[in-house]
Amino acid sequence: MPKHETLRQAQLAVMKDVGYVQKRGKVGSGNYGYTYAGEKELIAQLRPSMVKHGIVMYPGEAAVVKTEDYSTSKGHRMSMFLGIRQFIFEHVESGEKSYVEVFAEAADQGDKRASKAMTLAKKYALREFFLIETGDDPDAEVNKRAAGNGAILTRALDSIKKASLEDLTEALDKVLTYKGVEWTDDELIKVNDACIKRREELTNG
Repeated sequence: MPKHETLRQAQLAVMKDVGYVQKRGKVGSGNYGYTYAGEKELIAQLRPSMVKHGIVMYPGEAAVVKTEDYSTSKGHRMSMFLGIRQFIFEHVESGEKSYVEVFAEAADQGDKRASKAMTLAKKYALREFFLIETGDDPDAEVNKRAAGNGAILTRALDSIKKASLEDLTEALDKVLTYKGVEWTDDELIKVNDACIKRREELTNG
């Protein structure tokens, strides 16, 4: 094992060994699918180098920030967990330690919300401490989904504008339950306004 006098020297050595982790996980498909670098990929890449350079990682303090139960637009019960988790990175040779605290949020239909959040916390702590590049860009992902929703919203509004009075309620239900679509508040307002306007046209015309 290479000798390092300080934690920072060992940290830098790991960063030189591992600069990028390929995204192998996949969720969804089409416009609503995305790939990600999961805990498994990060540990597989980082652990050999951490062992080589004498850095261990272990959990420290944890705190619950918020828990909340809610229902999705389709009526599914979900439970959300938001917490703060501390991880300690210690250099075996020198005994020096560095503390990393990360927020982690997760939701689940069962009882795994906290464990999911803690797994995410570990992943983000590793990424932060070793400055790992995975190609993830939250801003780009948000913009991509917003653009996708824009096209779907146009089709949704068109379907409402063409619906008969008898089919209007069914048309609205279909729009609200589009598979894979998470409507924003502004989009839902536009859909509702279109529905009201179409009902008025059919009733008064």
